[in-house]
Amino acid sequence: MLRALRFVPQAALLVATVAVVWPAFAHAIEVWSTVEEFSYGFLIAPVSLLVIWWRRAALRQSLGRGASSALSLVILALVAYLVGERLDIHALSGVAVSPLLIGLAAYLWGWQAGRVLAFPFGFLIFGLGVFRGLLDSVGFALQAITAVGAATLAHLAGVSVVRDGLVLTSDRFAFIVADTCSGMSSLVSLLALAALWTYAAQGSLPRRLAVVLSVIPLTIAANSTRVALVLLVADHFGQDTALGFFHGASSFVLFSLALGGLLLVSRAVGCRVLRPLPAPLVPAA
Repeated sequence: MLRALRFVPQAALLVATVAVVWPAFAHAIEVWSTVEEFSYGFLIAPVSLLVIWWRRAALRQSLGRGASSALSLVILALVAYLVGERLDIHALSGVAVSPLLIGLAAYLWGWQAGRVLAFPFGFLIFGLGVFRGLLDSVGFALQAITAVGAATLAHLAGVSVVRDGLVLTSDRFAFIVADTCSGMSSLVSLLALAALWTYAAQGSLPRRLAVVLSVIPLTIAANSTRVALVLLVADHFGQDTALGFFHGASSFVLFSLALGGLLLVSRAVGCRVLRPLPAPLVPAA
């Protein structure tokens, strides 16, 4: 009985933490539900839990005496979170959840446990840190880059395209590179995937960083290729055909090209050997 009572303060602290950070999750769920480009966010928390389960042996071995020095991180993250909630800067409060959870883990079980949980808790940023305006700020720049890249590739393929800003026209079609064609959703989701892959793969920090940074040019190249293929189909089979099934299927083409490029870069820099799975726990004889 007395042993069980030792965990009451920890359990109370965890319950209080869930109550505090729940508004950030509730807002993120609303964004994932209403913005199609961020619908992948529903997978972020389950993936984080799977990573914790995958590293369960290392986590169990790391549990130790709590570190009071972690309170500084907890306080800073909590202040950032409350400021974000107060000013309705949901991206700030969402990002602050990760260091808050890492700090609490270190406070309860020590810095070694905090390091083990740093990635799965940090991975939550890809879901909690997104906001609707992200598509407007970064997405517009990607639209312009995509328009230039697609027009260039279409010219190389023999399609006569005239570009006027985001508008691509010829005598057979007229398209505008809209925000949904910016590749923003693929960029964010691929960054999350690259972070997950480089965490699981073995390799030096510069090699892993090279893989993550390659996501940006890979997404731009794949998205430009996707739009160029739409223009090619429209030039040969008409605009209605290009806007029909092929336009929807081209999203899969975009993600496949970018993912394939990511794997090639990983192989080129040497990040291709997965961490060993944790050994099964065998009860002592």
